[in-house]
Amino acid sequence: MISQAQVRQVLTPWLGGPLLNALEPVTGDIAGRLNGFSIRRGADDLAGELDSLLFRAVRGATEGSMLVQLPDESFVRVHVEDFAVMADELMLLPFRDFPTDGEHLQFLRDYSLRHASLSALRALYTRFGAQQSPKELAAIVSVVKSCYPPFRWREWLK
Repeated sequence: MISQAQVRQVLTPWLGGPLLNALEPVTGDIAGRLNGFSIRRGADDLAGELDSLLFRAVRGATEGSMLVQLPDESFVRVHVEDFAVMADELMLLPFRDFPTDGEHLQFLRDYSLRHASLSALRALYTRFGAQQSPKELAAIVSVVKSCYPPFRWREWLK
């Protein structure tokens, strides 16, 4: 069960605590949507919904300025492309709870090939690593390190 606290934890580095306090109903909605996720329902649809939902909520809460105060008390402007990254980060919450069966492994492989999803690659590496060959794991490491900034993978990719 994905909690609202988990959603807040994922979004805090991007949106900061003060804004997330104002968006409490939205984070509850996101938790509900993530809990309703199934590989039978397209992950593309859910990630897109989260992207749009977050964009509209932040735009409304900031009155269009898109300025947010981060945990270090600095202010940054959230960019449109940041919402797709946040949505992908949120997708890790259901991905990391997947059963380690062949159907979910194949779903993540397919999804990671169709989308630039660091969360799918992370789940493949951390959750399904034992089910993949050393060559497959090395390919994941190579893609992650060449396509994503280190702050997004340094904590889980050795």
